[in-house]
Amino acid sequence: MTKKKRRRIRITMRPYAEIMEDVIATCERIEKGERVEPQDTELNFTDAAHLLSTLSEKRMELLMFLHEHGALNIRQLAKKLERDYSNVHTDVKLLLKLGLLATDKENKVFVPWDELTIELPLGSSLKRAV
Repeated sequence: MTKKKRRRIRITMRPYAEIMEDVIATCERIEKGERVEPQDTELNFTDAAHLLSTLSEKRMELLMFLHEHGALNIRQLAKKLERDYSNVHTDVKLLLKLGLLATDKENKVFVPWDELTIELPLGSSLKRAV
């Protein structure tokens, strides 16, 4: 029996230039014929303020609820979370756009990840946001 690979996403805070350097270095390795191991999916933010405002407490609660309870339509989700439909709709649309949520054939939303890791370095860029 083969073990199912866990679907993981890393949420990081790195400058755009650093991300592009990594992309270029990977492309150069591929062009040289070097083997490049697949990496976890990453969602990068360029500063702490954007990361923390985007992944607000309510949005994280929504993600954790869906991960625990499975796919729901937005109306069901709003009712279960005891939140206003329009606010949940806005949050779901943003989380879909970021790839943190997905939809099934019945247009229900779900979390396509087994693991979500947020890396938030405590460097100078965080100080600006606090």
